[in-house]
Amino acid sequence: MKRVLLLAALLLLTACSAPQAATVPAPASKPAEAPPAMGTNGAAVPTLRWTSCHGQFQCAAASVPLSYRAPKGTAITLSVIRLPASDPGRRLGSLFFNFGGPGTDGVGELMRFAARYPEELRARFDLVSFDPRGIGGSAPVSCPGADHAPPAGSPLRQPDAFFAASAATGKACAASGALLDHLSTANVARDLELLRRAVGDASLNFYGYSYGTYLGGTYANLFPDEVRAMVLDGTLDLVANATGKPGQEKAPVDVRADVAGAQQQELDQFFAVCAAAGPKCAFSAGDPKQRFAGIFAHASRGSGVASLMKTVDSALYQSGRWKRLAQTLAAMPSDPGAAAPVLDPYVPTHSPGFLAVQCVDSDNPSSIADYTALAARERTQQPYFGLSAVYSMAQCVGWPGHDEDRYTGPWNRVRKNPVLVLNNRFDPATPLHNAEATAAELGDGRVLVVDGYGHTSLDVPSACASAAVVRYLADLAAPAAGTTCAPDTIPFP
Repeated sequence: MKRVLLLAALLLLTACSAPQAATVPAPASKPAEAPPAMGTNGAAVPTLRWTSCHGQFQCAAASVPLSYRAPKGTAITLSVIRLPASDPGRRLGSLFFNFGGPGTDGVGELMRFAARYPEELRARFDLVSFDPRGIGGSAPVSCPGADHAPPAGSPLRQPDAFFAASAATGKACAASGALLDHLSTANVARDLELLRRAVGDASLNFYGYSYGTYLGGTYANLFPDEVRAMVLDGTLDLVANATGKPGQEKAPVDVRADVAGAQQQELDQFFAVCAAAGPKCAFSAGDPKQRFAGIFAHASRGSGVASLMKTVDSALYQSGRWKRLAQTLAAMPSDPGAAAPVLDPYVPTHSPGFLAVQCVDSDNPSSIADYTALAARERTQQPYFGLSAVYSMAQCVGWPGHDEDRYTGPWNRVRKNPVLVLNNRFDPATPLHNAEATAAELGDGRVLVVDGYGHTSLDVPSACASAAVVRYLADLAAPAAGTTCAPDTIPFP
């Protein structure tokens, strides 16, 4: 769930390849659907006073409640930015963006990437984004010293020390006080609803990447009647991200989402594509899969596994990095023997902003014993990536915040128009099966698959996908079920 890197969107309208009631009361034996969760609870719509900033952009500040249970109580201020539509006569409204994370600011990212969106979108929509609460210019969390916290160490050799070190960020962020109890995605969605009203739009147009798809899914169920068009790109499984299915209570979120399986799938694709590329791939000699096994075995006999897998993890996020990965692997030492038990796995660490949201959004186990038992299983099923998925949310153990107003479903509220769900066929962070699950959970999701590699569909340029997004947002013409798009580039040209 890292910040996505947008590629230049193309205007070429390449055709996508696609295969050619009345409400019925629920049976009495079924439980009644849960009542709608709290909306904005009568909170005042902020007044946005736009001023010129950063060239062609306009900036504003929005006052929203810290707690929507007390809409007239303590307020926080959100930093908002927009790029006005270039053709006011054809303007359809605003298109709100969230660029992922959580913990990624929206103001800076829109400034960075707005010019790369298709001209048709920039002509017909004001492009709008904001720093989510707790992030950037929107009442950021205060975590003194957290950015300089020591490495977490090994969860296998020193589990007590590992979890103690992992809790350091949470202890530092306790300085944020009551703010930590109001940073769930549901509250960001409530802020988004107030911003929609503040810009004067009759309904919401939204584009979310990675974590932004969870924000979109949450908004779509808190405010189903207010959705016009919604694009979810690199899609989280909504149920897996929140609570998991029954029986998954002791599995952390990345295990529930099978992130390790997705990473292994893409790594296997790297091996296959590299071998087919021949001399264009520096790692193609012999059997790349077996060569990598030897490299991993060599690293496992020392303390090099964490460094190796961090390099691989980064490369899987964008296939444009595969060429460099091949060169790096080709230069690494290899042993033909079996790998030794990994004692120092790669465990990603996260920013305070990421944790402040993710730790209150997602259920994760809190017992060291639960992690230890799960690690024994996952390291057998996924020897390269399993341990990272198990311990990736260890920093949430003992997190000091708890948001009672987070949203955990239902996810299938009825909406006017289908939701467009995009996903790469091989995505290491948001697997295609997550996108398919979310489309089913929403009940109206229309999945568009890009036959590429990396996190989010736009990591691989696709004129077909770009054209489909434009048609959907501008004309509400969703692609047919089963539509696929080819990428415009290949990893080893």
